[in-house]
Amino acid sequence: MDDGGKLGQGLKLSTNSFSFSDCNFLVKVLYENFKLKASVQSAGVENQYIIYIWKDSMPLLREIVLPYVHPSMKYKLINK
Repeated sequence: MDDGGKLGQGLKLSTNSFSFSDCNFLVKVLYENFKLKASVQSAGVENQYIIYIWKDSMPLLREIVLPYVHPSMKYKLINK
């Protein structure tokens, strides 16, 4: 729950230690299993990437994960 946070109106998952192909695989899994739209973006360092959950998918992401998120981490998902 701690590796990521709000980025604009979406959410980033800090997948810096994953390869580009691993991140693409995870993006595919997120869509196929949960219909979450996401993309792989550069983390700003060579060969490091993040997964960005699109703002359009944030309501669905909240519905799926909020019941399991520790209260101290809910601020990352609350729409303000």
